[in-house]
Amino acid sequence: MLRGLLWPIVHRMPFYAVAKGRIVGVYETWPDCQRQVNGFTGAKYKKFPTRQQAETFIRENGGSVSVSSTDSNSSADFQPVGPPAESVRVLIDNYDEINAACSRIESLKRELDELRGSASSSGVTSDLAEAPKPSKRQKLGSTVKPITKLQKFGKYSFLQDEDGFVHVYTDGSCEGNGTAAACAGLGVYFGEGHALNVAKPVSGRATNNCGEIQAASLAIRLAKENGIKRLIINTDSKFLIDSITKWVPGWKRNAWKLSTGKPVKNQVDFVELDRELAGDKIEIRWNHVDAHCGILGNERADALAREGSAMFRRQKATR
Repeated sequence: MLRGLLWPIVHRMPFYAVAKGRIVGVYETWPDCQRQVNGFTGAKYKKFPTRQQAETFIRENGGSVSVSSTDSNSSADFQPVGPPAESVRVLIDNYDEINAACSRIESLKRELDELRGSASSSGVTSDLAEAPKPSKRQKLGSTVKPITKLQKFGKYSFLQDEDGFVHVYTDGSCEGNGTAAACAGLGVYFGEGHALNVAKPVSGRATNNCGEIQAASLAIRLAKENGIKRLIINTDSKFLIDSITKWVPGWKRNAWKLSTGKPVKNQVDFVELDRELAGDKIEIRWNHVDAHCGILGNERADALAREGSAMFRRQKATR
């Protein structure tokens, strides 16, 4: 009888779909879902009003539905390192609103303006053919490990994986990318409420790529200033990763010109990034993450970058 009375309430509960996490499945409570995604690099999850929608989300992202809240206690002993539950719950509860806003600016975040110029098919082919293999400090994070602990460097603690790499998320944002009214910003995210999280307007040209490159430079500079020796930069910009790991060596040998003879549009920003990478003070890995798919660090970095774009717009209005 009591179960029958409670069913309408239970039926209205949300369902949390974990498409990529420690254990893929549908969970009926946020704490159960949180145990699967906190500290898991590349986690994909989302809240849905019905179980069917949650299961569809998992299948669309390459997973199979095999776990529900009834057997999720198998991971109850695991205590992940991550942001406070309440802060993450606010993000999840407002995810639909965030996702809708992100969708509206998705077209503005494309890298067509410079990707087509700086990485045209003829230019890229030539530069790739001449470029040496990526150095150790520039290699891709193809085997990124989950975050397992907090490690203190200097005055601050940072999220670190079992290989000793501190994780940071970077992003760039541009309102009206490619237009005269463009306003661009950058975001650097080390963790929930971290003192070194940054939102600021870009310097120089207002483009999305400028924000992406400058964010990476700033993240590396902050890491080195705090004595960090190994850093993974998580970014949704394939242009940034391909440029620094494949194309920059060829551009430098060619006096910062493409094989077509045209100048590299982002030379100033890439020179600064290359300078931050110089020497042996820090080992860098680059890890590509999908944008706007529920990865907390990417969502936070994106929000900081958009805040930086707003700062740019306010500065522009006072000039």
